[in-house]
Amino acid sequence: MKYLITGASGLIGKKLVNILLEQNAEINVLTTNKNLKSSNIKITKFYWNPELNIIDSKCIEGVKIIINLAGSPIAQFWSKSSKKSILSSRVNSVQLLNQIILEKKSKIDHFLCASAIGVYQSDNSYVHSESSKNISKSFLGDTVRKWEISCNDLIKQNIKVTILRIGLVLSLEGGLMKPIALSVKYFLGTWFGKGENIYSWIHIDDLIDSILFLLNNNKSGIYNLVAPNPISSKLFTLEIGKILNKKIFLPAVPMCLVKLITGSMSELFLFSQNVSSKKIIEDGFEFRFKSISSALNNLLK
Repeated sequence: MKYLITGASGLIGKKLVNILLEQNAEINVLTTNKNLKSSNIKITKFYWNPELNIIDSKCIEGVKIIINLAGSPIAQFWSKSSKKSILSSRVNSVQLLNQIILEKKSKIDHFLCASAIGVYQSDNSYVHSESSKNISKSFLGDTVRKWEISCNDLIKQNIKVTILRIGLVLSLEGGLMKPIALSVKYFLGTWFGKGENIYSWIHIDDLIDSILFLLNNNKSGIYNLVAPNPISSKLFTLEIGKILNKKIFLPAVPMCLVKLITGSMSELFLFSQNVSSKKIIEDGFEFRFKSISSALNNLLK
């Protein structure tokens, strides 16, 4: 089986590519790096730049499955230009892929596209299923909504499309957990406000397993990829302190101060989505790390 993967150099992409290579898959990779040399004969690299609408259409030849993980980092200063990049890198990537599928008349069996639980409105009292109508009106919510809508043209081509609404990914290779763990290690750990905002998290290994589960079982539609037991930001930090045997000494950071300093970017620090994984569990997926303690012990010990 030949795959086309975008975002292969990112936190999720690297891990996914390694697992697929172990399964003897052939992988075409789209990269914004013009150095197309590959150290693995099973990987062929092709240049693209979604923000400039540039893509090498040869990347689609022989491909049956596309896994789109492309997107400019969310965790950067939100200037006018960076916000434009965050949106366009996601929407344009899907539009470009759809364009070359049409041009080459490629018979793609399955298109899996990364998305995010940031689409959901922040609300501790509401549990979001995939059918939730409580959509965030924030910049992130609007970005994710437009990202997902861009996949509709692929559905019209009778391609099986799976939207991966990914939660807070736990890994020491990147993401939010690493800086929090470092701050706790050096007695700088704390939380914002009362620390009641909800983290719907997933261990990196469960994330990769869940993507492959959806792929191997021909599942389409929207799926929340989060562990079954969300946790508050305060308890998350305290659990890291417990595992690292470090106490939390600093007082909580007032929410008004976060908003004053970061402006619209405050949603990155104060997000709170209580998200359900019931759908994928009912479809037969089994999480290896259901509790935050099991996930953090695996990563930090």
